[in-house]
Amino acid sequence: MSIFDLLAEERIRGALARGELSGLPGEGRPLDLDEDPLIPAEVRMSNRILRNAGCCPSAVLALKALVSSGAEADAAHLTPAQRTQENLRLLALVQNLEAQGLGRVAAALLARRASPPSAPDAPGV
Repeated sequence: MSIFDLLAEERIRGALARGELSGLPGEGRPLDLDEDPLIPAEVRMSNRILRNAGCCPSAVLALKALVSSGAEADAAHLTPAQRTQENLRLLALVQNLEAQGLGRVAAALLARRASPPSAPDAPGV
């Protein structure tokens, strides 16, 4: 953690101890996650129009394609030429996601795909 993270955590703990974070407007109600305040207003509006029309943003489609391509490649026995084509397609998807600011998400998905699945814990252990 950086020094800024530590300072922020310390201030949050202090505010909680003093009760400054209780009784705020909206406390106890679910968050409205449809509108992200960190996204510019014009992008939020275009996303809302797309959502109301039943369309997905291109970043969501690219993430879905990345997840599904990983499952298809793992399930199929590909020839070296097919594997090369699949790797090129994955690279294009990752570059598209990086251009949209989702490089970390793409990297996490690829890392999850590369790591072997963990065995579920035995019940009652």
